[in-house]
Amino acid sequence: MNRPWYQQIASILAGTLQTTLRRFPVTVLFGIALSVYLIHLIATDYETENKLIVIIGYYLSAGTLLSLTLHLWSEEMEHPVRKAIAHVLPHGLLIADALFLYSLSPGESLTEIGIAHGAAIFAIGISVFFLSFSRTKNDMPNWNFASASFGAFITSILIGSVMSLGTCLLAYSLQALFNIEVNHKAYGYIVTVCNVFLSLLLFLGMLPQGREKHNESPHASPFLNGIIRYLFLPLEMGYILVLYIYAAKILITWELPTGWVSWLVTLMMAGCIAIEFGIYPSRIGRERQTDKRIAYGLPLVALPLLVLMTVSIMRRFQDYGISINRLYLITFNAWCYIVCIGLILNKARRINWIPVSFSVIFLLTSVLPVNYAGITRNKIHADIENELKASGISSLPLSREGYEKWLASLPYAHAANINDRVRYMRNWFGWESISDLVDQDISLYSLPEAESPHFSYQGETEPSEPLPIPEGHNQVIEIDQYMSGADGSLPDKWWENGSLPVPLELTGDTVYFDLDTIWKLQAHTSGGTFPETAAMPPTALRCNSPDKSFVLTRFSLNYNKTNIEDTHLSFKGYLFYQK
Repeated sequence: MNRPWYQQIASILAGTLQTTLRRFPVTVLFGIALSVYLIHLIATDYETENKLIVIIGYYLSAGTLLSLTLHLWSEEMEHPVRKAIAHVLPHGLLIADALFLYSLSPGESLTEIGIAHGAAIFAIGISVFFLSFSRTKNDMPNWNFASASFGAFITSILIGSVMSLGTCLLAYSLQALFNIEVNHKAYGYIVTVCNVFLSLLLFLGMLPQGREKHNESPHASPFLNGIIRYLFLPLEMGYILVLYIYAAKILITWELPTGWVSWLVTLMMAGCIAIEFGIYPSRIGRERQTDKRIAYGLPLVALPLLVLMTVSIMRRFQDYGISINRLYLITFNAWCYIVCIGLILNKARRINWIPVSFSVIFLLTSVLPVNYAGITRNKIHADIENELKASGISSLPLSREGYEKWLASLPYAHAANINDRVRYMRNWFGWESISDLVDQDISLYSLPEAESPHFSYQGETEPSEPLPIPEGHNQVIEIDQYMSGADGSLPDKWWENGSLPVPLELTGDTVYFDLDTIWKLQAHTSGGTFPETAAMPPTALRCNSPDKSFVLTRFSLNYNKTNIEDTHLSFKGYLFYQK
């Protein structure tokens, strides 16, 4: 006698859950811990030390991913001791890494550390799909597993999202139909359970295992083949054709390629790799001559176009100097040469090495003691120091006044270039990276005696910063406003008076943005964005009414002395008054 449908569904779900718990016990524990932690944060309104929130969230998220790849990898091991070591050692390193991150001072630049951790997490994610197949003789089992796993991931995300949305709508209907109030936090709980925990369980339960995990039979998808043949391949050929025409143009006109070429070549190479992976099953299984020609021909045709990208990147280095992005871009360009040459030499028989090599190169250039972020920091620091020495300046660090006098003594283009490099160091590596060269209160947003008529100022306070309440004021109005000179409300050449009068839309009062005050706040322009710099303090600005006071908490002012309509101001603050 057949069992009722609901019993069959319950039996399938229970069996899947048991299999998942047996196969991925550590991953399930991490998933539970992560979900409980997120629910705890929602319940307590994130009333935890910000640094601790990030570190715990990082540890649980990275631990979930790490445990998954270790479980999949250990399935290929027979000796129990090797399996234990494969799990214990990496998790021990993850705990040590979390403790290291927590020990860092709040003012320390996280650029190098952040890039290194991003590269490591990317490598762990790649290993989920490829590490278990490092000893296989061909790439077909890996291709089948990776495609099935990716499909399982998309399916689990969709199911979790549908369940989350449906449950949230059901909870809302209780309030809409029966006036039963549902706490807003309940929606956060629902999203966490459905989109995090449920999606993770579904994904783990759908991952291929046993013989299915090592299935060597090519399974070509007619749908995927059609997409590649009639959509991706024509688009790829369009990119290649445009690039070859452009190459002919610059050869005829004898000019250097523009920076946009790098993006086109990058997209062209991404399409080439995607097509190589997409046609792999049909090419291996059916031995189609057309697929063989595509697999062999694409890297051969793409290889000369990489020269365009190389020249374009080298031009950027020559014009603007070194940067983290340009170092990674030139490395990506070199990797593209390796990919094309490798596919040509092995006739595209093996393709798994492509994402693996990308991950390894990204990891090596990011986590080693000598890494691209460190190289960039040291090189730009040395360049600025050499510029100071060339100008005969030996007393360092430069004060704000000394920095401005130095820039004013240089040609404007040269001064702007130096200022940009100082700002780059501040933005990416913090003030401590140049503390031996310049003081922290220098202005990086306007050059003294600059030829350019454009000026830009901005600043922001920390949200937790207490507001100074003027004595005798017992009422307050929050102001969040944007204005532009295009509406004709500003006096002609207002900057000559050193003050910008701004009518407040809510009250009709006028507040005055004195340029001397705004200029002094440049030392705090990083507040809220770059934590290594002290945030702008709440600053009182004068009003037209002496019994009122406006406290500024955020502003962005841009103006052009040659065009009054090009004045733009957005600001936020609080108007205090006595009732």
